[in-house]
Amino acid sequence: MTDQPHLSQFIATDKGANLTFVGYSANDAGNILRDFFMFAGFTMETGTPISGLYTTGSAGGRVLLGGFSNRKKYSVSVWADATQTYVQVESVMSGASGGVLGAVRERKGRDETKGQLHMFMQQFAKK
Repeated sequence: MTDQPHLSQFIATDKGANLTFVGYSANDAGNILRDFFMFAGFTMETGTPISGLYTTGSAGGRVLLGGFSNRKKYSVSVWADATQTYVQVESVMSGASGGVLGAVRERKGRDETKGQLHMFMQQFAKK
């Protein structure tokens, strides 16, 4: 008997998370992440579900408001080997343009998004 497709590992990192799926193709895993980001209010700015950039907020607002802007930007990379599919989700913003306030808000935003991602992924964990 083979395992049902599932999320086998979720590792939170400083800038995002690394996920490992068993029984899902790279396209399936990419679509799962696309669904998460769309559910969380992001849009795909560039790329595809297996190699894309998801954003919220306005780049112009970020320039004008710096640390007061609510801009978030995450890259998603998906790849597979013969037995597992791997996903790297990483914030590509530092918050530096907003000074200390921007960096603090960026870290808080990352932690919030990681928590939401972890909760969303529980539906794919092995039962």
